[in-house]
Order: sequence, then structure tokens, then C-alpha cells
Amino acid sequence: MKLNLGSGQRPFPAPWVNVDCQERWKPDVLCDISSLPQNWTGRADVVVLHQVLEHFDCTGGPALLKECWRVLAPGGRLLVFVPDQVALARRWLEGGIDDYLYNVNTYGAYMGDEADRHRWGWCYRSLHTALQNSGDWKSVRRFNWEDTPPAAGLAKDWWVLAMEAVKPT
Repeated sequence: MKLNLGSGQRPFPAPWVNVDCQERWKPDVLCDISSLPQNWTGRADVVVLHQVLEHFDCTGGPALLKECWRVLAPGGRLLVFVPDQVALARRWLEGGIDDYLYNVNTYGAYMGDEADRHRWGWCYRSLHTALQNSGDWKSVRRFNWEDTPPAAGLAKDWWVLAMEAVKPT
């Protein structure tokens, strides 16, 4: 099983299972991703949180990472993509981006639902620590873009922090 959690307006093609809490995005599974079906325990080969983790607060985000650990199969991969708060702040302070771009990436692009808002910001250090604390991972590292799942359409912009955590076999 390959899970795209919080799929929203970025669904992945089959065989991916797109999961979201908003019906308007027409996910394959409509549910709160912080509490996935119990029968998914240990079944997912890959779980993707693409521009999702920042929508959870400082307690909900780490809890979601633990939920991802639960559903991953041995050897499974968790891929996490978030706005990099350090990269954004640096570029903004240097005048490389305007207030609008900085704030949209920091606070979220509100599209009519409170779930659109960002509730927490991440940098490499904080995300690495949260991942390490969420499970007994084999490895936690920056994501290698050469390993991108086919047709996933993942953001590869300068402001995206991409991390991979691999569950031991």
C-alpha cells in the first residue's frame, strides 16, 4: 500500500491511496489522517506527507508522525515535505522574496477551510528531532530526489525541506 496522506488538491495516481479530511478534494479515503484505520497497521510500503505536517500544531504533528510509523510496514519509507522556515526567513530577510510569499508559506494559503492554515513551522533540526522521536527508525535523512516515487509530482523548490525516515526490516 502507498499512502498519500492529506492529499488535498495534489492527489497521486493509482496505485496510491489518497487520504484527506476534506470531501471537496474527493480522496479515495475520507478520514482524519491523525487517526488512520486500525487495519492499516504495518501495511504501507510508502507514506507521503506532502505539504501536510505544517497543518498540525506542535503536539499534533509529532502524533501524526507516530501514526505514520504505526501504518508503515517493515522497511517502509516515510517521506515528509514542509516549508523550510530557515530558508524562507533567510530569503525574506535578504529581500529575495516579498512579504506575501513569505507569509503564505509560513501561515498557509487559506482557501475557505481552517484545515488550510499552517499551525507549526519546521526547519531541518526540529523535523529531524521530531522524526527521531516518533519511532525507532533505521535512518532519518534529507530526502534523495532521485528516489522520487514515479508520477508523484512532489515539490522540489528551494523552500521545501524534504526528509525521509526508513523503518527497519
